Amino acid sequence: MQFKSWRSRIRRARGHGHPVRRHALALLLAAAPLACTHLMQTDANNLPDRMHRGDFSFERPARPGWYLSDTVDPPTLAEFTRHDGRAESQILIFAVAPRSPVTDAAELQRWAESLPDSDKVIAAAPGHGAICVRYHARSVLTVHYADTPSPSADRQVTDEDSLDCIDPHAPGYIVRFIYTQRSSIGGNPVGEEEAQQFLRTIEFDK
Repeated sequence: MQFKSWRSRIRRARGHGHPVRRHALALLLAAAPLACTHLMQTDANNLPDRMHRGDFSFERPARPGWYLSDTVDPPTLAEFTRHDGRAESQILIFAVAPRSPVTDAAELQRWAESLPDSDKVIAAAPGHGAICVRYHARSVLTVHYADTPSPSADRQVTDEDSLDCIDPHAPGYIVRFIYTQRSSIGGNPVGEEEAQQFLRTIEFDK
């Protein structure tokens, strides 16, 4: 997929950009038993070990159970999901055109600090062929079911680890590589290790 196919679409809806927010419905559904049919998805084990999207590449997730969505809506460039009981992990890669220019490390740091998550940890991340920061945050969504015979509440915790880079081939755009873990308690050590491994493999073409 070439970048020119989505840049014009971003210009029509500029902002921080956070497509993972559109998965709020998935958070609600995660409270119920999951039945994944894998329609319109490809088993990640059938994909090349290293995948290319536009001007960057990354290693596919190697743990069994990951599936790549066969259809994505630009500026989303790739979307992987994995279900484990009531827990869901997701890898989401998408492009953002911030309202204000982000052209150097200091501006990228400020942009990441402005993202609407809590417990943020942000650090410079050299070595990917672009100006990047590593980002970790946690968010909590609690849904109350009060209008039922047995009122209840479902609590979903999302742990997010990402690499956010200024696109060296299209200055002004940020490419976000996000690994999320969602469950009633958030992430786990296995997912955390997998997230770090995935983020380490990201490289922009020189």
